[in-house]
Amino acid sequence: MTLWITDRLLPLWRLLGVNYTQMRAILAVKLSFDNRRPTPAFTNWRQKEGHSTNGYWKAIGLYAFMGLFVAIPLAFVDPTAILVPAVLFFGYVMAICAMTLITDFSAVVLDSTDNQILLFRPVDGRTILAARITHIASYLLTFALSVGVVGILIIASRFGPVAGLLSLLLIVLVAILSLFLTNVFYLLLMRFMSEERLRETINYFQIALGVLFYGSFQLMPRFFENTDPLHPSLLTGQWWMHLIPPFWCAASLDLLVNRASDSWHWLGLALILTVPFLGLWVMSRVLGPIFGNRMATLDLATNSAAAPQTVVANVSGSLAKPSLADRLAGWLTTSALERATFTMIWHLTSRDRKFKLKTYPSLAFGIVYIVMMSSRRSGMASFSQSHLFILYLSSLYMLGAIMQITISDNYKAAWIYAATPITRPGELLSGGLKAVIVKLMLPYFALLSAYVFYRKGIDVLPDVLLALTGSLVMLLISVTMGERSLPFSMTQDAVQQNITTRSLLSMLVIGLVGAAHWGLSYIPYGVWAAIPVMLLIAWLLFRSYRQTDWSGITVV
Repeated sequence: MTLWITDRLLPLWRLLGVNYTQMRAILAVKLSFDNRRPTPAFTNWRQKEGHSTNGYWKAIGLYAFMGLFVAIPLAFVDPTAILVPAVLFFGYVMAICAMTLITDFSAVVLDSTDNQILLFRPVDGRTILAARITHIASYLLTFALSVGVVGILIIASRFGPVAGLLSLLLIVLVAILSLFLTNVFYLLLMRFMSEERLRETINYFQIALGVLFYGSFQLMPRFFENTDPLHPSLLTGQWWMHLIPPFWCAASLDLLVNRASDSWHWLGLALILTVPFLGLWVMSRVLGPIFGNRMATLDLATNSAAAPQTVVANVSGSLAKPSLADRLAGWLTTSALERATFTMIWHLTSRDRKFKLKTYPSLAFGIVYIVMMSSRRSGMASFSQSHLFILYLSSLYMLGAIMQITISDNYKAAWIYAATPITRPGELLSGGLKAVIVKLMLPYFALLSAYVFYRKGIDVLPDVLLALTGSLVMLLISVTMGERSLPFSMTQDAVQQNITTRSLLSMLVIGLVGAAHWGLSYIPYGVWAAIPVMLLIAWLLFRSYRQTDWSGITVV
């Protein structure tokens, strides 16, 4: 379907200066791999490398189901008040497009592996960029239409087929605009930043954008809390609304449905019809020529710099003062093997981009969720023991971090574990667990504890201490009862086999521990008495985990 559409746009490609024959060949190969590459939310652990997976179509089905809920207001709203629900609807579509770009941009657009073939052929940077943009645009439009299909049908049935066709066009333009804005930002970074700095910046920006979109949809209902959420006067007449692309779409739809012919609506229509196409022209004509050259040096500079930096780091590390990780390892570990694993995990969790991208956003989501839920009078804040939920929630997010330290794209390098004379692999496990607890869990728990003290006062100190020991017990039960894998020795697909069972087990354990804590809070000095008991249980579990032998280790 994508190739059929691009064939009909041949005059456009010629206008943009693209060699369409070359672009079509590149695009055909890229499209053939789409259903083989697992969608992040639907990684199928049974998929074999290079085989087809249904994760792509599962994601489309899920997005269509999610779009149902945001389209429901369009089915019942008065036609004269369609502006606000339309802004929310098109805003949700744009948010999904942006999140899709965030999760897949590095894997699709910044994937420079095809340069090993293309750059040795007479293919210019503009054609390579056009193929990449068209590929991700088709991928993005599929998800955008899946999210908006219910809304399009509702609008067509209530306001006529013309309104439905206009909504379809607006969703396509929203997807193109999302693509343009994201590409402009990343390509500008590629123009003005070094390759290594670029990858780090992109990684942190992906994390920040994920948190921003999540927080925005948590805050949006509160924005209309004390006003009529469907009254169009909330948006019309506000100059800043023209800085929000979803308003352009909503104004265009309102212009058709209610014949609201004024300068505000016409300006919104003009913006949504011109800005996306102007963006495509800018990407092709201005940014296209530099794209190929920057991508050509992206991997080369990174790979050539990696080896010398490693040597220098090793040499300077032997002469410089011990780092924080070295000092903590000396205080908290009891063997050389455990100490080495502690420092390795400590440093890799700061350098590995995929680990940070998969771990840090979930931690930030947890903070946003807790703050939003505890601020609502009818929500978590209405319970006197709500701080217990906040404190124990940290352990659930930490479990994800512990599972991530076992995953690596270079898992085959784990043969080094078996090639070395390691007789107690449990020390590798315990060293990694200590690093995650000290570097991630304790600071995260301290942040949540500070929020609890702010909300409840210092009187909840016993609950904070018991929750800390209880969280440690929960984590140790989860890693002890589940499959045990050495650091960075597993594939993502292999870990998926164990994630459901471990998640259910963790939720059960945290529910039992939390319920016991809640019950102890009604017994005089019960919380204080339980703290040393939980510490003893945690010590016993950790000792058992540290004594793991080779028969208890799971390998790929």
